[in-house]
Order: sequence, then C-alpha cells, then structure tokens
Amino acid sequence: MALSRLGIRNRPGDFTWPGFVDALASLLMVFVFVLMVFVLIQANLAYRLSGQDASLSALRQELAQLGELLSLEREAGSVLSADLARTSAQLAIAEEQNNSLTAQLEQLTRQLASESADKRRLQADLDAEKAALADLQARNLARTKAFEEQLSQTSQRLAAQTQSLSQQTKRADTASAEVARLTLAMESLRSELSRLRALLAEREKQAEDDKIAIANLGKALNSALANKVQELRRFRSEFFGRLRDVLEGRSDVKIVGDRFVFQSEVLFAPGQASIGEEGQKQLAQIAAALTEIIREIPEDIPWILQIDGHTDDVPVSGFYADNWDLSTERALSVVRFMIREGVPASRLSASGYGEFQPIATGNTIADRQKNRRIELKLTQRVKSE
Repeated sequence: MALSRLGIRNRPGDFTWPGFVDALASLLMVFVFVLMVFVLIQANLAYRLSGQDASLSALRQELAQLGELLSLEREAGSVLSADLARTSAQLAIAEEQNNSLTAQLEQLTRQLASESADKRRLQADLDAEKAALADLQARNLARTKAFEEQLSQTSQRLAAQTQSLSQQTKRADTASAEVARLTLAMESLRSELSRLRALLAEREKQAEDDKIAIANLGKALNSALANKVQELRRFRSEFFGRLRDVLEGRSDVKIVGDRFVFQSEVLFAPGQASIGEEGQKQLAQIAAALTEIIREIPEDIPWILQIDGHTDDVPVSGFYADNWDLSTERALSVVRFMIREGVPASRLSASGYGEFQPIATGNTIADRQKNRRIELKLTQRVKSE
C-alpha cells in the first residue's frame, strides 16, 4: 500500500481510491476483531449454559428424591394413623373391661358385707344363748345351795326339837302337833329339794348332751371336710396325671409342687397379653382334660383353678402401665380362653403378681426367662362365712 502511494505521488490530485482502500482495510480489521470478540463471547456463553444445564439436572434429581421422601413420609403417617386408631380401640376395650371388673368387685364387696353382718348377728344370738344358759345354771346352783342351807337349818331345828321332846315327854298334845307339823314341813322341804335336784340333774344332763352334740357335729363337719379335701386331692392327682400325659416331653412346661408352670414365651409374645396360636393349642388340651375331670367331681366339692401371672423385673413400655398390669392381663387372657373352651367361670380365678414373686433371683437372661411364667393350680376354694 505504501508503494502504491509512492507510485501515485507522481499523479497529483488522484487520492480517492487509496483512501477508500485504507478505510475498507481498517473496517475489515475492525470487523474481524468484532467477529473474534463475538466468537469468544459465544464460546463463554456456551460454557456457562452447559454448566447451568448440569446444575439444573442435579436440581431435578434432588427434587425427585425429595418427592420420594415425601411419599415415604405420607405412607409412614398413614401407618401411624392406623396404629393410633387400633391403640385407641384397644384402650376403649380395656376401659370397658376395667369398668366390668369394678362392678363385679363392688357386688362382691356388698355380698361380703351382708354375709359378715349375718355372721355377727348369729354370733350375737349364740352369745346370748350361752349367757342365758350360764345364768340359768348359776340360778339353779344358788337355789340348790339355799335349799340345802334351809334343809340343814331345818334338820338342826328338828334335832333340837326332838331333844326337847324327849326331855318333855309329858307335855301336852300341842308339842305333838308341833312335831307333826315340823315333820310335814321337813318332808315338804325334802320333796322340794329332791325335785330341784332332779331338775338340776336334768339341766346338767341336757347341757352335757348339748356339748356332746356340738362336739359330734364339729367332728362330723371336720370329717366331711377332710373327706372333701381327700376327694379334691384325688381329682387333682388325676387332673395332674392327665396333664402330664398331655404335656409329656415339653421342656417349657414344668411341675413345681402342686402347680403347672408355663413359660410366658409358650403363650405370649414379648410385652403382649394376647395368647398366640401355639399357646392356644396347649391351653385347649388343658381345658379338654379339665372339662373331663369336672364331670366326675361332685358339685359339693369347693374346688377352683387358680391362674397366676408373673413377669421379670424389666419395666414394660407401651400399652400396659407396668408389670402388675401385664401379668394380670395375661392371667385374665388365660381365664377368658378357658371359659370359651367350656370351663365354668365360677371355677376360675386370676391373679397378677408382676415381678414380685420370682423363682430365680439372678439377673441373667435365663433367670428372667424363668420368672416370666403362668402358673395353674387346682385348689380348694375358701367360702366366706
């Protein structure tokens, strides 16, 4: 371009085309520079957009995960709502059972108060009869002593009069009449004394007969009670014999004295009072053996099947208030099952002792397992007087 300019200097006045070329070259350079700047900006924008797409994909994945977590939380909430409804229903049933047991306790308390009042009245009547008999004996004894003293005095007077009569054999008929009168009085006193002695002997004999009759009645009652106890022992031995045959070979059921001891794991799940399927099978066999024995036991034998619930010393949590509550509910569950199997409710009794009557005093897992148990005992029912 410089050479062209030098060549053109020789032609004065012709500067239009070189200037146009210079301007066009400058404009082209500017255009190339702008194009390069645009390309660089375009590349930078493409890099930034690719980074934003990656961030947006990450955000979309996090949003999907949050949606899944929200679905899981909703399902957990539904499960918790169902558990709450079921727990509320169980609580209502427990309250109803508690109200029923409270009503039964009040009825039994009223019956006990009535029977205690009858007992006190009968005891008062018996004391009054004893006091009247003692008073009659005392009066008879005092009257007998008085008549004996009067007879002694009369005999003394008669002896004195007889001596006076022998000394005054020549007195008039007045002395003889007095002697006859005194003789008649003495005979009358002797007759009265004999009658009183016979009456006293009769009273004493009656009192002795009453004592003998009371003693014989007591012996008869004791003998009858002993016979009933022997019969109950015989039926209990037969019942235990049948249960030994039914439960033969089981290590989780033991015989301790006059009781059958079931480990709680046989009948119940941990912390529960509902009898499991395997436990129902075992209790059904026991109920069948008991119903067979019931047909043979006379009605006048006062027997009862005592069912006791025991737990370990680990505190409970959840539906039951404490181990007292859990052990009582387990014993009641066994009683209700026995009633459904045909055992009369009047022959069943349930008690809960919690962890306060252990058979193993250690703190090992085996010791606690021994203490978690249900005990069955066929025993004599104590009747209230």
